[in-house]
Amino acid sequence: MKRVLIFGSNSNLAKKIKLLIDKKKYVLILYSKKKIDFLKKNNSKMVSKILSKENPDVILNFAGVIGTNNDNYTDVYNVNFMPNWEIIKFYSKKLNNKKVKIIFIGSSSYKKGKKNYMLYSSSKAALHNLYQGAKEKFKKSNIEIIIFHPPRFRSKLLKNLKIQGRFKNVNIIAKDLLKKIK
Repeated sequence: MKRVLIFGSNSNLAKKIKLLIDKKKYVLILYSKKKIDFLKKNNSKMVSKILSKENPDVILNFAGVIGTNNDNYTDVYNVNFMPNWEIIKFYSKKLNNKKVKIIFIGSSSYKKGKKNYMLYSSSKAALHNLYQGAKEKFKKSNIEIIIFHPPRFRSKLLKNLKIQGRFKNVNIIAKDLLKKIK
């Protein structure tokens, strides 16, 4: 059975994945914000400890914050970018390790900064650039790097920001993401 490590396991999209994933083929290893809070000092070191301990076959990081223009820069980047960077650093030292699939959860907003949440958009653009570099770096290794940029879907985060407009159904998005896990 493949071991799937999920950071941010209480997010809307992660909850849908947990419901849809075939429990006969996958063992889920869940880390919610209660287990690991990326805003706390020294939790970047926790990522490598978790990866060593859990030895996953697939890694998904759903941890994220929207980050309005009033938020602290480091608070947004410490959640949206830092854990992914720590994952890449960890596997950079283990290029000949077993086969691992790393799936970054980006956002469709990485393409265009939004006036009310510029920090969020820029952190997702930084994540996309990390993905591009990591994909090139790991091209000839057992490590597969994927990025998934879901469109906007209803979530507590967007509701709190009172964002209007069209939203895609989270169930459809989860099914699209599930295809990448296999």
